[in-house]
Amino acid sequence: MIDALVRRYLGTSGSVVLDFYLQYSLWINGLLFLYVILLILARRNYSQVVKYIIADFIQEHGDKLSRKSPREVRALVLKWKIPWEKGVQAGWYPFISTPQGLVLYLKSGRTFQKIFPVDILVEAVLQQISPRS
Repeated sequence: MIDALVRRYLGTSGSVVLDFYLQYSLWINGLLFLYVILLILARRNYSQVVKYIIADFIQEHGDKLSRKSPREVRALVLKWKIPWEKGVQAGWYPFISTPQGLVLYLKSGRTFQKIFPVDILVEAVLQQISPRS
């Protein structure tokens, strides 16, 4: 009875999709579960890469950073040649995703330039130096 009611609201094309899902639900759900696990690891990798990239910046400017305002830190980050290749070395996992993103990207310098805006790096630097001051 419920099946007939649902199929009535889905129409013919919706019923075909429902039949396909019911037939292959184990595989579909398994693939979705696997993708969610990969996405969680990629999001975790995002924070590791940020820490790894800014570690060099903090090591280079660490003693001066505590006396700088956020605007001055931003100016330093903009002048800094960001070592994107160091981010590729961070962690063993080959994928990365933004914290709210649903897309997996392969780790590369070009990818990092797209998903790490300067504001994110400045915020990470400020978070790293704030407990010290």
